[in-house]
Amino acid sequence: MELKEFIKQSIQAIADATSELQDHYSGQGILINPPSAQSGNDVYQPGSSNYTMRRVKNVVFDVAVTVGSEDAVSAGAGIQVFSAKIGGQAEKTDASETVTRVSFEIPITLRPTDDETQNTKIGEEEKRRKGAAIAKVPKTKRI
Repeated sequence: MELKEFIKQSIQAIADATSELQDHYSGQGILINPPSAQSGNDVYQPGSSNYTMRRVKNVVFDVAVTVGSEDAVSAGAGIQVFSAKIGGQAEKTDASETVTRVSFEIPITLRPTDDETQNTKIGEEEKRRKGAAIAKVPKTKRI
């Protein structure tokens, strides 16, 4: 499998799974990817306009890539990702292959929950009310 396809399929699977879990548990009091407060507080408070921030999480990849000598000279060569056995035995490759480990992270945010959308509306309403209250306060003249 091409490294590009492996990355795409992995992130798609994570995003799809969390979205499906959000739908499945909607209305049951279980939040998958709950909104966060700007303060970073991990204790979620339902109905709070403070909890409208989207979490940024890194999807960490640590893959072994194998490049064969025949791939290295072909015009359409790409990096292939292969599964490898993990255990007490040494890794064995053909003399014409090079195995390299590649580690990297890709930051993502997942679909917002319904609670996040509701909390955002609460925050907008609070700002609107505060703005209306400030507009009603008579301005005093400076001397």
